[in-house]
Amino acid sequence: GIHLNASQPGLVVALAFVTLPFVVRSVQPVLLEADREVEEAAASLGANNLTVFRSVVLPALTPAVVSGAGLAFARALGEYGSIVLIGGNIPYETQVASQYIQQQIEIDRPVNAAAVSVALLLIAFVVLFVLRVAAGRRLRREEEDR
Repeated sequence: GIHLNASQPGLVVALAFVTLPFVVRSVQPVLLEADREVEEAAASLGANNLTVFRSVVLPALTPAVVSGAGLAFARALGEYGSIVLIGGNIPYETQVASQYIQQQIEIDRPVNAAAVSVALLLIAFVVLFVLRVAAGRRLRREEEDR
């Protein structure tokens, strides 16, 4: 009874399927190198599971999750393949920028396509730049704490 074809939830599922590996690949090494002894120490001091997660695990994971989410967002901006299969290309409902760009090229309006392409490029650049600046600040803070 679930219909995802040509629907906004379908677009969300398709983009999540395509971009989730960026988040997983960012978070996985952090989880593998996490110090279980710190979690066990918090638990032995009386912290429940939620408190251990919120106070110990989440702060360690936050930079990796934010970084992965930024990469996933930048990737989703230009996604085309899964969107064509699921989206339906319904203007103002399920049409995304990459489909609009293709449509503008097909109807011989390359200036419109170029304008949207440049806007997507700038958005992706700004997102990745902000992530880079945030990562640099975090590294400086960690060095100062040592």
